[in-house]
Amino acid sequence: MRNVIQSVREALLTNFRELDTWFEKDFDLLHFKPDTNQWNIREVLEHISLTNYFLLLIINKSTRRALERKRATNAIILPADYQDKFDKIDVIGSRSFGWIRPEHLEPSGLQDMRDIRVLLKQQFAQCMYNLSLLKNGEGMLVLTNMSVNHLGKLDIYQYIYFLTKHIERHIRQMQRLAKQYEGAAAEDDAVINNTVSAPDEEAESMLLI
Repeated sequence: MRNVIQSVREALLTNFRELDTWFEKDFDLLHFKPDTNQWNIREVLEHISLTNYFLLLIINKSTRRALERKRATNAIILPADYQDKFDKIDVIGSRSFGWIRPEHLEPSGLQDMRDIRVLLKQQFAQCMYNLSLLKNGEGMLVLTNMSVNHLGKLDIYQYIYFLTKHIERHIRQMQRLAKQYEGAAAEDDAVINNTVSAPDEEAESMLLI
């Protein structure tokens, strides 16, 4: 059980730490859109905070219920196939997984970046606090249905792990946006350089006189 909790904790640390670095990126990169129908990085960050909010509503409620049930439970047994559900959750972080987002998770693009950053830090702290309360396996005592990828019933550790994989999915999205931005910037530089280096026809003709 300690290995499970440690893995979830490490996933939280890694992904939230990476998220925080994106708030230091250049203004132009944060607002870059390869296409009008795509989100920019600041919208991706807002979407992550929105999704975390709704996932934490369930995680916090489940944590309270788990602690209540712990009083009436003598032993917590880890099922033999317990890791299989984590492996299925891993798929969520991959680009190949198709995901239709509910409307209430669509970013407005208007929220202040400083507010989003503060909110994400608070959400990270809440997740870590829940794990600290469930350090003896209590998180397995409450199961909540997750319809995404037909995951079915998830315990609290798996639910928090799902939250980290959702973040990981969008970190990869932001990394792709950064690469597209670099490509677009390189193309702009090439156009400018070609324009500067191209001989002016009138000036060239004057040299021939």
